[in-house]
Amino acid sequence: MPDMNHETATATELAADHDFIQWIKYPTQESTLYWTQFAAQHPDKAPQLAEARRLVLLLSQEQAEDRSCDEDAALVWAHLQDAVRQDRERGAAGGPVFALWGYSRKTWLSAAAVILVLLASVALLFNLNNSKPVTYATAFGEKRIIQLPDNSVVVLNANSSITIPEKWNTDAPRSVQLQGEAFFTVTQQANGQQFIVRTSKGTEINVLGTEFNVYDRGLEDRVVLASGKVRLSTIQNGETRQMEMQPGDLITVSAANGLSHRRVDPSLYTSWQHNQVYFDNYTLREVGSLIEEQYGYKVEFSGSELSGQRITAFLEVKRPEDILNTLAETFDLKITQQENTINISSL
Repeated sequence: MPDMNHETATATELAADHDFIQWIKYPTQESTLYWTQFAAQHPDKAPQLAEARRLVLLLSQEQAEDRSCDEDAALVWAHLQDAVRQDRERGAAGGPVFALWGYSRKTWLSAAAVILVLLASVALLFNLNNSKPVTYATAFGEKRIIQLPDNSVVVLNANSSITIPEKWNTDAPRSVQLQGEAFFTVTQQANGQQFIVRTSKGTEINVLGTEFNVYDRGLEDRVVLASGKVRLSTIQNGETRQMEMQPGDLITVSAANGLSHRRVDPSLYTSWQHNQVYFDNYTLREVGSLIEEQYGYKVEFSGSELSGQRITAFLEVKRPEDILNTLAETFDLKITQQENTINISSL
């Protein structure tokens, strides 16, 4: 890890060391392990480490933003810095070096090393616990293209959201929480880092680099793989089931029907990105649900027999009226609207 010899480095040299700066400002498990081990093995370097940390925070433009979040740790460091100052004053006056707070040099150095270890732990825990998730969302009738920190791209369908951590660690999978529908183009990382999409119902799609569509609405999840390879996991009756997907696979997961698989043309199921919609033997009730989910209307039918009729169609859709007009012409329907409610009945 080190780019320089930390054992012989002065406080100023440590403050200019990239690894040390990264640890102070953005602690990770790996860097914290390294520096806590270093402090334990070299307790005589405690004054240099304390001074180096002060310099890093002093020079950092982020100090003002971070200070309020690090008050407890700063208090510990203040005591340590005061000890260093008193030691220097005593040494300059010819007094006993490191005879601080009535302790011996060995005792003080050991205590300083412990402080470093505790402070590093506090910094790491603070960093992990205060990493706030970031959520991207769309309104009814809206689509949004989002570029993720790893350069993966997500096309978010209407009335949908994805949530990601504020920061992705390189030693853990990239994780996304989805509600609604989205098309993912995932970049493959040099270290083989996985990409995981989780739906609100617990379905998990594990990816290395691929393109796929995830639908998470109502009572079911649907995953269509356009390219690459993914592993889908879900819990059915208390047991975890997994399936490796190949391009053209459509997996449907529901509590009522469990897990089902069939082969499809992926372009039909991802056409919503281009303002197109594919109804694959949908009931009119399912078409109505799509209008509700994507445009925010309430759709009511005059009877169950009408809502149970089926349609297979591929439509250009820029507004809900494009769907409703097709239904009216195909099934001889009367469609009326009162405020946010659409009523569908036979002529």
